[in-house]
Amino acid sequence: MNKILLTLLVSVNLVANDLYLYDTHEQIEITEVINNKLSVLNVQIGNTFTLTNSLNVNTQTNSTATYVLPYRIAIHQRESTSTYFNQTSTEYNNDFKLPSVIAIKDSLFNFTSNGELYCVSESGPTNTILTSLCSIVFNKTSFFLKSSDKYTQLYVVGGNITVLDNKSKKKKDLKEGDYLVVTPQVILNPREATVTKLGNSFSIKEVEDEEKEAHTKSIQSLKSKLDNTLFVNYGQN
Repeated sequence: MNKILLTLLVSVNLVANDLYLYDTHEQIEITEVINNKLSVLNVQIGNTFTLTNSLNVNTQTNSTATYVLPYRIAIHQRESTSTYFNQTSTEYNNDFKLPSVIAIKDSLFNFTSNGELYCVSESGPTNTILTSLCSIVFNKTSFFLKSSDKYTQLYVVGGNITVLDNKSKKKKDLKEGDYLVVTPQVILNPREATVTKLGNSFSIKEVEDEEKEAHTKSIQSLKSKLDNTLFVNYGQN
């Protein structure tokens, strides 16, 4: 049976505030900040959490979390990973006069990640993930991301993605099957160039068939969870 999320909305140009926690493995931590005070939330599978108050999802060693957002985006967050969300201005196709499945026309959805995650997106609007070294711009695609302060690794399972360097105007367009590694630029002669000018180093790597198969299976599992989740508005308002 599909899981139905009922989200009360009051106009066609709002802030979308829901992260639906689909499932978890072991204990995770979800926090938010209200009036400059950090609050640890009660984690229960099947609950929704507002993005308004700087929501942070943290997984520890051996713990994972899977959640879905109304932009038709599902994320499987692996162990020892932190993601940070805030509120997003969103324009809907819905008129909110009758109950209907939420359909987003445009938005400015973005979040920050440090660690490992899988993402499946059926979203038309442009979305962005920020890491320490680059910005990952995507819409209808699926991918595996691993990031830290020293590197960003991105494997595209399906669709297309654009990666923008945080230090320069460098960018890289990726397609299905591409595996990009971003690392700090090594300067051999500091008299001829600066780190800011050159930016980070972009390298395309090979992925073994066995690893490709493992990524594909993880994406397929996440896709089924996205397919089993609906966000629905209700009420005259």
